Amino acid sequence: MVQIQSVHLGELTVGEEDLITFPKGIPGFEEVTEYVLCDVDGTYSYLQAVNQAELAFIVTDPFVHFPDYEFELSDELINELGITEEKGVAVRCIVTWNSNPARTTINLLAPLVFNTSDSLGRQIVLQNTSYQTKHFLNQPSQDESGGV
Repeated sequence: MVQIQSVHLGELTVGEEDLITFPKGIPGFEEVTEYVLCDVDGTYSYLQAVNQAELAFIVTDPFVHFPDYEFELSDELINELGITEEKGVAVRCIVTWNSNPARTTINLLAPLVFNTSDSLGRQIVLQNTSYQTKHFLNQPSQDESGGV
């Protein structure tokens, strides 16, 4: 078991199997490579850094909010994360919370991709898309009518 301090969630006890490794970190936080995903409710979770109590990202499954959201994983990413089957993949996007719910945004341009079998993750930046870093959660994405 691993003890984690979280500014948002208090003290957490998680199993080693719950740790997610981002070998290259997350852009802007490259030195932080160990995280744990903590469900807040049925829609949102915290991606909490294991060794930095103050570092946590609110994340959500983008397909819940944007059912037509889509992108392709590069062969490089598939190899890097050791992905062997589609059911072992999870996608989350970082949410920027706002006290006014109508101003809450989601980053569809740079999703977090997880190999759930091996507990590996990486944030990727999509190319050649109209997805942006700040889509309002209560509005459809620009790509809903035509895909990526």
